[in-house]
Amino acid sequence: MVVSPSSIIAELITPENNSTLNYLHILFEWEQEPETDHYEIQISEYSDFSNHILHVDATTLVYIEKDALDWNKNYQWRIRPVNSTGESGLWTNSYSFSTGSSLSESTTIISNISEIQNGITVFGAFFNYFSAAIDHNGREIWNSGSESIVYYSTNIYGDVFGCTLVSAAENNLPGMEFTFDGETVWEEPNDEFLHHDIIQLPNGNYLGIVEASSLGPIPIGAWTPLFQSLGFQADGTTIEFPWIGDKLVEWDKTTKEVVWSWSVFDHFNMMDYDQFGGSWNQAYQDLHYDWTHVNAVIFDEEESAIYISTRHLSRITKIGYPSGNIIWNMGHAMASGDVTLGNDIGFSFQHSLQKLENGNILTFDNGNLAPEFRGVNEPISRAIEISVEENNAEIVWSYELPENLFGFASGNTQKLENENVLITTVGGGGRSLEVNLAGEIVWEANYNLSLPNGAVYRAHRIPGLFPAAYSVIVHDLYEMMEGNGVYLIPGSAPISFDVVNNGDYELDLNYTFTDQAGWFEPTDGNLVLLPGYSETLTFTGDISESTETAIIEFVITPAYHSEKQKIIQLIGVPITLGNNSEMMPSTFQLYKTFPNPFNPTTTISFTLEHELDVLLHIFDLKGQHIKTLVNQRKKSGRYNVKWDATNSQGMSVSTGVYFAVLKAGNHRKFQKMVYIK
Repeated sequence: MVVSPSSIIAELITPENNSTLNYLHILFEWEQEPETDHYEIQISEYSDFSNHILHVDATTLVYIEKDALDWNKNYQWRIRPVNSTGESGLWTNSYSFSTGSSLSESTTIISNISEIQNGITVFGAFFNYFSAAIDHNGREIWNSGSESIVYYSTNIYGDVFGCTLVSAAENNLPGMEFTFDGETVWEEPNDEFLHHDIIQLPNGNYLGIVEASSLGPIPIGAWTPLFQSLGFQADGTTIEFPWIGDKLVEWDKTTKEVVWSWSVFDHFNMMDYDQFGGSWNQAYQDLHYDWTHVNAVIFDEEESAIYISTRHLSRITKIGYPSGNIIWNMGHAMASGDVTLGNDIGFSFQHSLQKLENGNILTFDNGNLAPEFRGVNEPISRAIEISVEENNAEIVWSYELPENLFGFASGNTQKLENENVLITTVGGGGRSLEVNLAGEIVWEANYNLSLPNGAVYRAHRIPGLFPAAYSVIVHDLYEMMEGNGVYLIPGSAPISFDVVNNGDYELDLNYTFTDQAGWFEPTDGNLVLLPGYSETLTFTGDISESTETAIIEFVITPAYHSEKQKIIQLIGVPITLGNNSEMMPSTFQLYKTFPNPFNPTTTISFTLEHELDVLLHIFDLKGQHIKTLVNQRKKSGRYNVKWDATNSQGMSVSTGVYFAVLKAGNHRKFQKMVYIK
């Protein structure tokens, strides 16, 4: 039913009442209210809102606040609708929420604010096992709270991947997809030890790096006497010592069954091993050899290829999928002769991979073996962009970190949309540097992490915390006795929805539109919206001269965030329904308008048997609202209301058919009018 704005109360959705949030960029969402032009939102630390922090207008159903809120606070929020004439409805009952505590001690230095890539920087920290996100000023705006989550990566759709520490488990770092809201979207079965990376493939399945093992020889080297002292042959040929390698595992998204795997033991040669980095001396301590230590995996859909970074072989490998065949190995030449690309590039113990739009590979060269491979005096970490064409690989861009920022492990590089590169290293307590192509630092973050208590793992600049925040707004929505709905003129009549992307990412949406009565053709469709953009979807049906209402359903689902699906159910009301005298009580009467046809004024008359709330609207033949003539409580009696079809600028509406819709109490009646010029 249609009600006066003074009695409208919007329904709040999120943040939920009494919730605790681990972020300061906060999304407020509420349900659409009928006959509403926009909404006012208030946020306060006081339950009576005597001193509110924020009072803003919102024209959609989502508002994201990014500046005004702080950690360790209790807040109240509420909404009220405002109609097109500026009349406000009632404030909702307030919802309360609180914010948790910050976890990081990050600081930033801004050297050139005009060159900084927009967004926030999210990072994960090992050993103290937490993740956080900061803005350009170093203000922490999200963290993993009480969950021991280490952030790994995000993809272009805003999906977030990482691991969580399960101290008591044998495999204590299960990989997962999670949300910044604190929800776990998917978790691998944890049958084997997953480490360093987990991604989602275009087919919806998940791919991760897990440990694999096999016996192998102890090669001859300076470490030989150490192993012989333990009773091993250590002769380079005897198969006697545990080698720890890696395999790639693809899990079915639904069943979590392994549907594809690839092992280094099947594709790499044990003649190849680290000779200079001390890994065999570490094997003497551990009584197993950490042979490959694969630390990054990415998938290229266009090529249907997987790329991996193998730390202890100082090697990047391109693998055909699903064949598993090695297309090329790039990096330090070893005894097998299997590494045919980039032997002179000199990267070592590299970490992270990014395939750029131009086909180049970007990686973080930790540089542990830079003295051996590059002839420098000290280990030097660097970001390098490598072009690969046919049988040739070469560096096309690089940036060397100073010696004090050398990162012996972890770290990553990221090419940003503005062509800058974000470089992250464990050096200097954990740093991220945004560097332009000229090699100038425009922004720097210090995470203030100190080994062994904490080490930054990776960091990325991302658009924001909300990859699938959007509004669906129904045109000409009214409140009916049975719920919210729309009026439909018999014959060809439209219904329209505004879809608005309120979030930080491009949004790919699939939708279906159906109705119970068969007035509209069932429709499936797709639309893609950039952040801040909207699109109006209009569906036109053939509305029968019916006395029955029907349910209309609009279902819209983000292609990559199905958990954010919205189902909009409306009541479709044929405008002839209200004129069925058998269905209407005799509490009021709506008379034929006079004159009819008219130009430019006509009089609409009605009587009330007792005092009622009254709404008198004008609609056009398409069901679009033209004007509200009455919106107040009326005593019993007869009323004559004049409608002038000219607006305040002296311009008239178009010639055609219009409807006067009178709602009194919980019932309504209609009269048709013809305007001619």
